[in-house]
Amino acid sequence: MNFLKSPRAKVRAAAILLSVLALGACSRFSGSVREVRRESLFSLGYGTLEDQLDLFRVEGMAPPAKTRIAMQDGIFFLANGNGAKVLTLSSFGDLLSMVYNPDRNPAPIVLSPSESQASGRFARPYPFLSPGEIAVDSRKHVYVEDRLPPDRRAFDAAANTSLEYVVLRFSTDGKFIDFLGQEGIGGTPFPVISGIYATAQDDCVVLCLTREAWLVYWFDARGILTSTVRIRRDSLPLPDDRNLVPSLERIYPDPDGNGIYLKVDYYTESIDPATKTRSGIVYDRAFVYRMDPRTAAYTDRWEILPYEPPRGRGEDEAPPRIWEFLGAARGRNLFFTTTGEDGKTFVAVYNGPAKSMKRYSITIEPEELQYTTLYLSPGGILCALMGTRFEARVVWWRFDRILSGGAL
Repeated sequence: MNFLKSPRAKVRAAAILLSVLALGACSRFSGSVREVRRESLFSLGYGTLEDQLDLFRVEGMAPPAKTRIAMQDGIFFLANGNGAKVLTLSSFGDLLSMVYNPDRNPAPIVLSPSESQASGRFARPYPFLSPGEIAVDSRKHVYVEDRLPPDRRAFDAAANTSLEYVVLRFSTDGKFIDFLGQEGIGGTPFPVISGIYATAQDDCVVLCLTREAWLVYWFDARGILTSTVRIRRDSLPLPDDRNLVPSLERIYPDPDGNGIYLKVDYYTESIDPATKTRSGIVYDRAFVYRMDPRTAAYTDRWEILPYEPPRGRGEDEAPPRIWEFLGAARGRNLFFTTTGEDGKTFVAVYNGPAKSMKRYSITIEPEELQYTTLYLSPGGILCALMGTRFEARVVWWRFDRILSGGAL
């Protein structure tokens, strides 16, 4: 006689099956979000000395200027807008060099001229107005956004936008080379710059914003303009024929070659069930597109599903969280981040060829949220400069070890 024919046996078997499925679901979830160990590298004090940052001090009611971080071969480059300087530091926090505006900084002490000649460490003056976005290529050439003084700014009547920014180029030893504008070396100033990136070929990619479009300027290692892409806000791609509202979140260059990634979030109209009228828009989905900047053609796309927080027994379903695009690493690995309702920070890595996403958690303390700027290296190292009330901390998470199959 088959024991499952007994009603009591059937109930017992169903209970066992449900227990096994529940345990399996828990194990799948616990294995799907792994914590990546944070490595604290060094910290910097606040102030105007050469080994300090000025993150928050501003005159009047103006917001603080940008402070940005880049990393190349374990060397960190910090552009400090309030301090009008660019610092180069080792991963242990040793100050290696500084390019600074002498009208807004005291004379350097650690990086004195005599010491710079003896040890290779240097401090060089340059009349920065407001350095911001920064990138470094394999030659250790540094690209820095700066704002022009009022008498050198222009206005584009056709685009109805002010042209106030250039990209300064400095050599490995901190000497000013030239500046890039829209046409290349010495060209017309850019509109608002939202990002500067260096590719594996030592090309420089400058991302700008206007009222109507995103602009992508691509320069080779010599500073010659090779392509310009204009991505209009009203001409974004749509995934289907539904009436969706697209919103371009971020653009990043592809470190594997001459391509750019665009993350587009899509929203749909919300209808009030009581009044049957439009009550706003709600998030629907997101895609990342890969574009060839030479032809402005989309060559691939991937749907990025939102983060759905786990739900415990008896808990209400939490709304999904939208991923914020962090950038791309080699191998077409796309990085995203979001924050859970409890404040925990999550990072997702989507692999384009495999069409698979893995989720991780990282630690960012609440006191570090006063100022946070992130940088993703082409190899997959996620770096952060985070400001607390008393100091600025530089940390990283070695996702490159995960991408290469190493331990966390």
